[in-house]
Amino acid sequence: MRTKSAAAWAVAVLMLGAAVGGCAEQSDKGPSGSSAKHTKSHREPEDKPDSRVVEDDDDHTVLELSDGRQVSLRFTRRGLEVQHRDVSDDSWSARRTVYETGINPCGGIRAKAYQDTVWLTAGFGAYCRDGDEPHEVIAAVATGDLSSWTTDLTKNTTPWPKARISDGGARVDFVRNIWLMTTTLTWRKGSGFAGVATEYKPIHPWFVGRWRATDGSQQLTVHQVGPGRFARVVIESLTGSRCKGSAIVTGTDQYNLSPSNFKLDQGTRTVHCPPDELKYRFDVKSSDGPLRLRTIGNHPKTVLTYERVG
Repeated sequence: MRTKSAAAWAVAVLMLGAAVGGCAEQSDKGPSGSSAKHTKSHREPEDKPDSRVVEDDDDHTVLELSDGRQVSLRFTRRGLEVQHRDVSDDSWSARRTVYETGINPCGGIRAKAYQDTVWLTAGFGAYCRDGDEPHEVIAAVATGDLSSWTTDLTKNTTPWPKARISDGGARVDFVRNIWLMTTTLTWRKGSGFAGVATEYKPIHPWFVGRWRATDGSQQLTVHQVGPGRFARVVIESLTGSRCKGSAIVTGTDQYNLSPSNFKLDQGTRTVHCPPDELKYRFDVKSSDGPLRLRTIGNHPKTVLTYERVG
């Protein structure tokens, strides 16, 4: 929808990173080095929407289904309302409320259908038509005679940008892809909406494993992404003051890894425990290493080198 902004995505990523920053350390089983594999999610074959939009503006959308029926969706002072009519009928059904709210709607209603399954997304916010993000975002699905709608409310900053339909219209996945994660809200015929699931982008397997600094000062253990969590690095000092903690690690490519949201578990923070996330990042050039902690900038310098130990 028209209220989407890149800044909102960035804030959402940072907030989510902070929320998972305190996740407990987990032992990720799996080979280190090049034998480790990227994880890939299985996706069911999709059914292509077969509806068409016959009317559309900021407050009103009319959708025509493959069997000729039409669905009229309209923002009102009460929220979002729906009517429908058969192909042989000129009169619309009585209005039904899909979602009731006193908050002003955002511009536009996204709606599509496959056979007799209709789905939509919409947003509501006090000033979103002036450029602010929505306060409420809904996804809704109806099937059959379209007399009953199932609705899910999320506190997102933008309406769901994409929906995938499968199983002959018995499943709809509302999907949001951002930089390091994919968030999915699933509706199933017979059971309705399930909770939102988040899948994080794996880091390159070259990084995964245990590493020891060549100067003996510290040890790193890098864990791959797990269910509902980012990849993480556990940092532990081996000499000097005790410091042990963990941080989220994210990678934009196979060679670089950035730490963030460090949580201290034992001792006190020391030099490079943790490395300053605005000044340093890790890199590795092959499955055998070495792993390096390097400064960020036009002329990066290596401050620590690590050898793989597990």
